[in-house]
Amino acid sequence: MQRYAKIATFLLVSIFLFSGFIKLNDPIGTQLKLEEYFDVFSVDFPLMSVFWKFWIPYALILSIILSSLEVVLAIALWFNYRAKQTLWAIFSILLFFSFLTFYSAYFNKVTDCGCFGEAIKLTPWTSFGKDIFLILLTVSLFFSEKAKKNERTLKIVVVSMVISVGIGVYSYFYLPKFDSLPYAKGENIPQNMKEREALKFSYIYQMNGKETELLEMPTDTLAKFISMKAINEKEARPLITDYHLWAEGDTTDFTKESFKGNRVMVIVPNLHHTYEKAFTDISILAKELEKKKISVWLVSASTDAEVNELRHRYQLSFPALSADVKVLKTIIRSSPGIWILKDGTVKGKWSAFQLPSANEIEERLTKVQE
Repeated sequence: MQRYAKIATFLLVSIFLFSGFIKLNDPIGTQLKLEEYFDVFSVDFPLMSVFWKFWIPYALILSIILSSLEVVLAIALWFNYRAKQTLWAIFSILLFFSFLTFYSAYFNKVTDCGCFGEAIKLTPWTSFGKDIFLILLTVSLFFSEKAKKNERTLKIVVVSMVISVGIGVYSYFYLPKFDSLPYAKGENIPQNMKEREALKFSYIYQMNGKETELLEMPTDTLAKFISMKAINEKEARPLITDYHLWAEGDTTDFTKESFKGNRVMVIVPNLHHTYEKAFTDISILAKELEKKKISVWLVSASTDAEVNELRHRYQLSFPALSADVKVLKTIIRSSPGIWILKDGTVKGKWSAFQLPSANEIEERLTKVQE
Protein backbone atom coordinates (compact mmCIF):
# COMPACT_ATOMS: atom_id res chain seq x y z
CA MET A 1 0.00 0.00 0.00
CA GLN A 2 2.86 2.34 0.84
CA ARG A 3 4.49 1.66 -2.53
CA TYR A 4 1.20 2.39 -4.32
CA ALA A 5 0.89 5.68 -2.41
CA LYS A 6 4.36 6.71 -3.57
CA ILE A 7 3.51 5.94 -7.20
CA ALA A 8 0.17 7.78 -6.96
CA THR A 9 1.85 10.78 -5.33
CA PHE A 10 4.59 10.84 -7.97
CA LEU A 11 2.04 10.80 -10.80
CA LEU A 12 -0.12 13.52 -9.24
CA VAL A 13 2.85 15.75 -8.45
CA SER A 14 4.44 15.27 -11.88
CA ILE A 15 1.27 16.06 -13.82
CA PHE A 16 0.35 19.04 -11.63
CA LEU A 17 3.89 20.47 -11.87
CA PHE A 18 4.02 20.03 -15.64
CA SER A 19 0.53 21.45 -16.12
CA GLY A 20 1.22 24.42 -13.85
CA PHE A 21 4.59 25.38 -15.27
CA ILE A 22 3.53 24.95 -18.90
CA LYS A 23 0.62 27.36 -18.31
CA LEU A 24 2.75 29.82 -16.32
CA ASN A 25 5.08 29.92 -19.33
CA ASP A 26 2.14 31.35 -21.33
CA PRO A 27 -0.36 32.97 -18.93
CA ILE A 28 -2.08 34.92 -21.72
CA GLY A 29 -2.81 31.66 -23.55
CA THR A 30 -4.56 30.37 -20.42
CA GLN A 31 -6.29 33.74 -20.03
CA LEU A 32 -7.76 33.43 -23.54
CA LYS A 33 -8.94 29.89 -22.79
CA LEU A 34 -10.62 31.01 -19.55
CA GLU A 35 -12.32 33.87 -21.41
CA GLU A 36 -13.60 31.35 -23.94
CA TYR A 37 -15.10 29.22 -21.15
CA PHE A 38 -16.68 32.27 -19.48
CA ASP A 39 -18.21 33.39 -22.79
CA VAL A 40 -19.67 29.93 -23.41
CA PHE A 41 -21.13 29.63 -19.90
CA SER A 42 -22.59 33.14 -19.99
CA VAL A 43 -24.61 32.09 -23.06
CA ASP A 44 -25.45 28.53 -21.97
CA PHE A 45 -26.43 29.53 -18.43
CA PRO A 46 -28.31 32.82 -18.97
CA LEU A 47 -29.44 33.03 -15.34
CA MET A 48 -25.76 33.20 -14.32
CA SER A 49 -24.66 35.34 -17.26
CA VAL A 50 -23.70 38.29 -15.04
CA PHE A 51 -21.61 35.98 -12.82
CA TRP A 52 -19.59 34.51 -15.72
CA LYS A 53 -19.11 37.86 -17.46
CA PHE A 54 -17.88 39.35 -14.18
CA TRP A 55 -14.78 37.13 -14.34
CA ILE A 56 -13.75 37.98 -17.92
CA PRO A 57 -11.74 41.14 -16.99
CA TYR A 58 -9.94 39.12 -14.30
CA ALA A 59 -9.07 36.15 -16.54
CA LEU A 60 -5.34 37.00 -16.60
CA ILE A 61 -5.13 37.20 -12.81
CA LEU A 62 -7.07 33.94 -12.52
CA SER A 63 -4.74 32.38 -15.08
CA ILE A 64 -1.65 33.11 -12.98
CA ILE A 65 -3.35 32.21 -9.67
CA LEU A 66 -4.78 28.87 -10.86
CA SER A 67 -1.57 27.85 -12.63
CA SER A 68 0.52 28.80 -9.58
CA LEU A 69 -1.88 26.89 -7.35
CA GLU A 70 -1.21 23.71 -9.34
CA VAL A 71 2.51 24.06 -8.69
CA VAL A 72 2.08 24.97 -5.01
CA LEU A 73 -0.27 22.05 -4.32
CA ALA A 74 2.11 19.65 -6.06
CA ILE A 75 5.01 20.85 -3.89
CA ALA A 76 2.85 20.72 -0.75
CA LEU A 77 1.76 17.14 -1.53
CA TRP A 78 5.32 16.01 -2.23
CA PHE A 79 6.58 17.39 1.10
CA ASN A 80 3.45 16.31 3.03
CA TYR A 81 2.51 19.84 4.06
CA ARG A 82 -0.97 19.61 5.57
CA ALA A 83 -1.48 16.46 3.51
CA LYS A 84 -5.23 16.01 4.06
CA GLN A 85 -6.05 19.67 3.33
CA THR A 86 -3.80 19.56 0.27
CA LEU A 87 -5.56 16.46 -1.04
CA TRP A 88 -8.95 18.12 -0.54
CA ALA A 89 -7.73 21.18 -2.48
CA ILE A 90 -6.45 18.98 -5.32
CA PHE A 91 -9.71 17.01 -5.33
CA SER A 92 -11.76 20.23 -5.54
CA ILE A 93 -9.71 21.58 -8.46
CA LEU A 94 -9.94 18.28 -10.34
CA LEU A 95 -13.70 18.12 -9.74
CA PHE A 96 -14.12 21.64 -11.13
CA PHE A 97 -12.02 20.97 -14.23
CA SER A 98 -13.76 17.61 -14.75
CA PHE A 99 -17.03 19.52 -15.05
CA LEU A 100 -15.47 21.93 -17.57
CA THR A 101 -13.98 19.20 -19.73
CA PHE A 102 -17.08 16.98 -19.59
CA TYR A 103 -19.33 19.90 -20.53
CA SER A 104 -16.99 20.88 -23.39
CA ALA A 105 -16.79 17.30 -24.64
CA TYR A 106 -20.48 16.39 -24.34
CA PHE A 107 -21.81 19.62 -25.84
CA ASN A 108 -18.81 20.20 -28.17
CA LYS A 109 -18.23 23.73 -26.87
CA VAL A 110 -14.49 24.30 -26.30
CA THR A 111 -12.60 21.90 -28.54
CA ASP A 112 -9.22 22.35 -26.82
CA CYS A 113 -9.28 22.43 -23.02
CA GLY A 114 -5.90 24.18 -22.67
CA CYS A 115 -4.90 21.82 -19.83
CA PHE A 116 -1.28 21.76 -20.98
CA GLY A 117 -1.28 25.13 -22.74
CA GLU A 118 -0.28 25.14 -26.39
CA ALA A 119 2.46 22.55 -25.86
CA ILE A 120 0.20 19.48 -25.84
CA LYS A 121 -3.26 19.59 -27.39
CA LEU A 122 -5.85 17.37 -25.71
CA THR A 123 -9.40 16.81 -26.86
CA PRO A 124 -12.04 17.46 -24.17
CA TRP A 125 -12.82 13.73 -23.87
CA THR A 126 -9.12 12.89 -23.42
CA SER A 127 -8.79 15.64 -20.85
CA PHE A 128 -11.91 14.47 -19.03
CA GLY A 129 -10.47 10.94 -18.86
CA LYS A 130 -7.22 12.39 -17.50
CA ASP A 131 -9.11 14.31 -14.79
CA ILE A 132 -11.08 11.22 -13.73
CA PHE A 133 -7.85 9.22 -13.51
CA LEU A 134 -6.29 11.90 -11.31
CA ILE A 135 -9.41 12.06 -9.12
CA LEU A 136 -9.14 8.30 -8.51
CA LEU A 137 -5.47 8.69 -7.55
CA THR A 138 -6.35 11.54 -5.18
CA VAL A 139 -9.19 9.60 -3.52
CA SER A 140 -6.92 6.59 -3.03
CA LEU A 141 -4.39 8.76 -1.19
CA PHE A 142 -7.04 9.76 1.36
CA PHE A 143 -6.88 6.16 2.63
CA SER A 144 -3.09 5.96 2.71
CA GLU A 145 -0.68 6.77 5.54
CA LYS A 146 0.33 9.88 3.60
CA ALA A 147 -2.91 11.65 4.52
CA LYS A 148 -2.05 11.30 8.22
CA LYS A 149 1.30 13.04 7.92
CA ASN A 150 1.69 16.75 8.54
CA GLU A 151 5.24 17.95 7.93
CA ARG A 152 6.34 21.49 8.77
CA THR A 153 7.41 22.64 5.31
CA LEU A 154 5.62 25.98 5.09
CA LYS A 155 8.75 27.80 3.88
CA ILE A 156 9.09 25.49 0.87
CA VAL A 157 5.42 26.01 -0.02
CA VAL A 158 5.73 29.81 0.30
CA VAL A 159 8.88 29.87 -1.84
CA SER A 160 7.18 27.74 -4.51
CA MET A 161 4.27 30.17 -4.52
CA VAL A 162 6.55 33.20 -4.97
CA ILE A 163 8.52 31.51 -7.75
CA SER A 164 5.36 30.36 -9.56
CA VAL A 165 3.71 33.78 -9.52
CA GLY A 166 7.05 35.31 -10.53
CA ILE A 167 7.31 33.05 -13.60
CA GLY A 168 3.74 33.92 -14.63
CA VAL A 169 4.30 37.67 -14.25
CA TYR A 170 7.65 37.50 -16.08
CA SER A 171 6.11 35.58 -18.98
CA TYR A 172 3.33 38.15 -19.23
CA PHE A 173 5.73 41.08 -19.51
CA TYR A 174 8.52 39.44 -21.53
CA LEU A 175 6.76 36.71 -23.59
CA PRO A 176 6.83 32.93 -23.07
CA LYS A 177 10.31 31.47 -22.74
CA PHE A 178 9.22 28.37 -24.64
CA ASP A 179 7.09 29.23 -27.66
CA SER A 180 5.26 26.21 -29.11
CA LEU A 181 2.95 28.22 -31.38
CA PRO A 182 3.15 27.96 -35.20
CA TYR A 183 4.22 31.64 -35.29
CA ALA A 184 7.31 31.08 -33.12
CA LYS A 185 10.83 32.17 -33.97
CA GLY A 186 12.26 29.89 -36.67
CA GLU A 187 8.85 28.86 -38.05
CA ASN A 188 8.10 29.38 -41.74
CA ILE A 189 4.58 30.78 -42.03
CA PRO A 190 3.83 29.79 -45.68
CA GLN A 191 4.97 26.23 -44.90
CA ASN A 192 2.77 26.08 -41.81
CA MET A 193 -0.20 27.14 -43.97
CA LYS A 194 0.15 24.02 -46.13
CA GLU A 195 -1.29 20.58 -45.44
CA ARG A 196 1.28 18.52 -43.55
CA GLU A 197 0.49 15.31 -45.39
CA ALA A 198 -1.90 14.04 -48.03
CA LEU A 199 -5.40 13.23 -46.86
CA LYS A 200 -6.23 9.54 -46.55
CA PHE A 201 -9.75 8.22 -46.75
CA SER A 202 -11.71 5.19 -45.67
CA TYR A 203 -14.74 4.01 -47.64
CA ILE A 204 -17.95 2.54 -46.27
CA TYR A 205 -19.71 0.06 -48.53
CA GLN A 206 -22.69 -2.19 -48.08
CA MET A 207 -21.50 -5.71 -48.80
CA ASN A 208 -23.51 -8.90 -48.25
CA GLY A 209 -26.13 -6.92 -46.35
CA LYS A 210 -23.59 -5.35 -43.94
CA GLU A 211 -21.82 -2.00 -43.86
CA THR A 212 -18.06 -2.50 -44.11
CA GLU A 213 -15.31 0.10 -43.76
CA LEU A 214 -12.44 -0.32 -46.24
CA LEU A 215 -9.18 1.51 -46.86
CA GLU A 216 -9.43 0.81 -50.60
CA MET A 217 -12.32 0.60 -53.02
CA PRO A 218 -13.66 -2.96 -53.23
CA THR A 219 -13.34 -5.16 -56.27
CA ASP A 220 -16.82 -6.53 -55.65
CA THR A 221 -18.98 -4.85 -58.28
CA LEU A 222 -22.14 -5.54 -56.26
CA ALA A 223 -20.87 -3.50 -53.28
CA LYS A 224 -22.95 -0.36 -52.70
CA PHE A 225 -21.10 2.84 -51.80
CA ILE A 226 -22.44 4.53 -48.62
CA SER A 227 -19.94 7.24 -47.63
CA MET A 228 -16.29 8.15 -47.20
CA LYS A 229 -14.34 9.97 -44.48
CA ALA A 230 -10.84 11.33 -43.92
CA ILE A 231 -8.89 9.20 -41.44
CA ASN A 232 -5.93 11.55 -40.93
CA GLU A 233 -7.63 14.94 -41.03
CA LYS A 234 -6.07 16.12 -37.76
CA GLU A 235 -2.56 15.06 -38.77
CA ALA A 236 -2.89 16.53 -42.27
CA ARG A 237 -4.51 19.83 -41.30
CA PRO A 238 -2.24 22.90 -41.69
CA LEU A 239 -0.86 24.35 -38.47
CA ILE A 240 -2.08 27.78 -39.62
CA THR A 241 -5.47 28.18 -41.30
CA ASP A 242 -6.55 31.77 -40.65
CA TYR A 243 -3.52 34.03 -41.20
CA HIS A 244 -4.73 36.85 -43.43
CA LEU A 245 -3.73 40.52 -43.74
CA TRP A 246 -5.70 43.19 -45.58
CA ALA A 247 -6.28 46.91 -45.95
CA GLU A 248 -9.71 48.41 -46.54
CA GLY A 249 -10.20 49.45 -50.16
CA ASP A 250 -6.84 48.01 -51.26
CA THR A 251 -6.75 45.04 -53.65
CA THR A 252 -3.15 44.10 -52.73
CA ASP A 253 -2.77 40.62 -51.25
CA PHE A 254 -0.89 41.67 -48.12
CA THR A 255 -0.83 38.08 -46.86
CA LYS A 256 1.50 37.06 -49.69
CA GLU A 257 3.33 40.40 -49.51
CA SER A 258 4.23 39.67 -45.89
CA PHE A 259 6.25 36.67 -47.10
CA LYS A 260 8.44 38.75 -49.42
CA GLY A 261 11.75 40.09 -48.11
CA ASN A 262 12.03 41.72 -44.70
CA ARG A 263 8.85 42.55 -42.78
CA VAL A 264 8.69 44.28 -39.41
CA MET A 265 5.19 44.25 -37.93
CA VAL A 266 3.87 46.11 -34.91
CA ILE A 267 1.11 43.80 -33.66
CA VAL A 268 -1.76 45.46 -31.76
CA PRO A 269 -4.68 43.02 -31.33
CA ASN A 270 -6.94 45.50 -29.53
CA LEU A 271 -6.25 49.19 -28.96
CA HIS A 272 -8.49 49.20 -25.88
CA HIS A 273 -6.14 46.74 -24.13
CA THR A 274 -2.66 47.87 -25.07
CA TYR A 275 0.40 49.39 -23.39
CA GLU A 276 0.23 52.81 -25.05
CA LYS A 277 3.48 54.17 -23.59
CA ALA A 278 5.38 51.77 -25.85
CA PHE A 279 4.23 53.62 -29.00
CA THR A 280 6.51 56.56 -28.25
CA ASP A 281 9.53 54.24 -28.50
CA ILE A 282 7.99 52.38 -31.45
CA SER A 283 7.67 55.68 -33.36
CA ILE A 284 11.37 56.38 -32.83
CA LEU A 285 12.27 52.79 -33.73
CA ALA A 286 10.27 52.97 -36.99
CA LYS A 287 12.09 56.13 -38.07
CA GLU A 288 15.47 54.50 -37.40
CA LEU A 289 14.41 51.44 -39.40
CA GLU A 290 13.24 53.67 -42.24
CA LYS A 291 16.77 55.08 -42.48
CA LYS A 292 17.99 51.51 -42.88
CA LYS A 293 15.36 50.99 -45.62
CA ILE A 294 13.45 48.47 -43.49
CA SER A 295 9.69 49.01 -43.77
CA VAL A 296 7.28 48.69 -40.86
CA TRP A 297 3.59 47.71 -40.80
CA LEU A 298 1.08 48.21 -38.01
CA VAL A 299 -1.36 45.29 -37.84
CA SER A 300 -4.47 45.52 -35.68
CA ALA A 301 -7.98 44.14 -35.30
CA SER A 302 -9.35 47.50 -34.14
CA THR A 303 -11.37 49.80 -36.41
CA ASP A 304 -9.68 52.03 -38.98
CA ALA A 305 -10.84 55.12 -37.10
CA GLU A 306 -9.25 53.94 -33.85
CA VAL A 307 -6.01 52.94 -35.58
CA ASN A 308 -5.74 56.25 -37.47
CA GLU A 309 -6.32 58.19 -34.27
CA LEU A 310 -3.48 56.26 -32.61
CA ARG A 311 -1.18 56.82 -35.61
CA HIS A 312 -1.88 60.56 -35.52
CA ARG A 313 -1.34 60.78 -31.76
CA TYR A 314 2.08 59.06 -31.84
CA GLN A 315 3.10 60.16 -35.36
CA LEU A 316 3.24 56.63 -36.72
CA SER A 317 3.82 57.24 -40.42
CA PHE A 318 4.03 53.58 -41.46
CA PRO A 319 1.07 51.73 -43.12
CA ALA A 320 -1.69 50.05 -41.11
CA LEU A 321 -3.26 46.69 -41.96
CA SER A 322 -6.06 44.61 -40.47
CA ALA A 323 -6.17 41.02 -39.26
CA ASP A 324 -8.33 38.77 -37.09
CA VAL A 325 -7.90 39.48 -33.38
CA LYS A 326 -7.47 35.79 -32.50
CA VAL A 327 -4.68 35.43 -35.05
CA LEU A 328 -2.85 38.47 -33.67
CA LYS A 329 -3.14 37.22 -30.09
CA THR A 330 -1.70 33.91 -31.27
CA ILE A 331 1.17 35.52 -33.17
CA ILE A 332 2.45 37.34 -30.09
CA ARG A 333 1.33 37.49 -26.45
CA SER A 334 1.86 41.25 -26.18
CA SER A 335 0.02 44.39 -27.22
CA PRO A 336 1.85 46.03 -28.82
CA GLY A 337 4.50 43.55 -29.85
CA ILE A 338 7.17 43.43 -32.56
CA TRP A 339 7.17 40.45 -34.96
CA ILE A 340 9.67 40.21 -37.82
CA LEU A 341 9.76 37.96 -40.89
CA LYS A 342 12.37 37.30 -43.54
CA ASP A 343 10.94 35.59 -46.64
CA GLY A 344 8.12 34.22 -44.48
CA THR A 345 10.36 32.85 -41.71
CA VAL A 346 9.98 34.31 -38.21
CA LYS A 347 13.24 35.95 -37.12
CA GLY A 348 12.19 37.47 -33.83
CA LYS A 349 9.53 38.55 -31.35
CA TRP A 350 9.64 41.27 -28.69
CA SER A 351 7.10 42.44 -26.13
CA ALA A 352 6.07 46.03 -25.45
CA PHE A 353 8.19 45.96 -22.29
CA GLN A 354 11.39 44.81 -24.01
CA LEU A 355 11.53 46.48 -27.41
CA PRO A 356 14.55 45.84 -29.64
CA SER A 357 16.87 48.42 -31.16
CA ALA A 358 16.95 49.09 -34.91
CA ASN A 359 20.41 47.51 -35.05
CA GLU A 360 19.16 44.35 -33.36
CA ILE A 361 16.32 44.00 -35.86
CA GLU A 362 18.68 44.62 -38.78
CA GLU A 363 21.08 42.00 -37.46
CA ARG A 364 18.28 39.42 -37.17
CA LEU A 365 17.07 40.12 -40.70
CA THR A 366 20.50 40.03 -42.31
CA LYS A 367 21.79 36.99 -40.45
CA VAL A 368 22.07 34.14 -42.95
CA GLN A 369 21.01 31.24 -40.72
CA GLU A 370 20.65 30.63 -37.01
